[in-house]
Amino acid sequence: MVIVEEIIEGSEDVLKTVEELKKDGNQHFGEGDWSGAAEKYEEALRLCPEEASTQKSLLLSNLAAAFIKQEEWQKAAENASRAIELGVPNEKALERRAFAYSNLSEKYESSIEDYEQILTLYPNRTYIRQKIDNVRKKIDQRNEELKTDVLQKLKGLGDFCLKPFGLSTDSFELKPNSEGGYSIQMRDRPNTQEENQSSA
Repeated sequence: MVIVEEIIEGSEDVLKTVEELKKDGNQHFGEGDWSGAAEKYEEALRLCPEEASTQKSLLLSNLAAAFIKQEEWQKAAENASRAIELGVPNEKALERRAFAYSNLSEKYESSIEDYEQILTLYPNRTYIRQKIDNVRKKIDQRNEELKTDVLQKLKGLGDFCLKPFGLSTDSFELKPNSEGGYSIQMRDRPNTQEENQSSA
């Protein structure tokens, strides 16, 4: 019995220390010291017992918030995900991950999934719809930039292949066809002054 009581008391002392570190982190956060807040949350997480899942989830979510303030989007998303994976209801962690994803171009679609999950749980949060619209605009912009980049690379490759023949991609043009697609045709070459004189 004595050993059991000592273990319980020890766990309580650890949790008390964890809570104090969390409060210190919150104070740093409130003062705008995001880095200091993150350090306190991380220290608390190192001490927090595995079975204290609710406390760990809150700490991880707070850590994600501190990284968001520092615009460290990947770290924010990772810690928010860890909070969610604990299985403890934590809507803030989900929203923070969605926001972090909305700043990572390769994660835009995941951001929308998270925001839509929040809307399913809380349909009255209309501001989430605006966030979804903003991410969709980012997706459109990203895809347009990718398309432009791919076309530029293809143009460079085409110019390289056509150069031995004295041609370039500018020598050709796309023209709509009757089937709703496009066909590639060589541009009409304007007559040079020398050609005009020889034909006169």
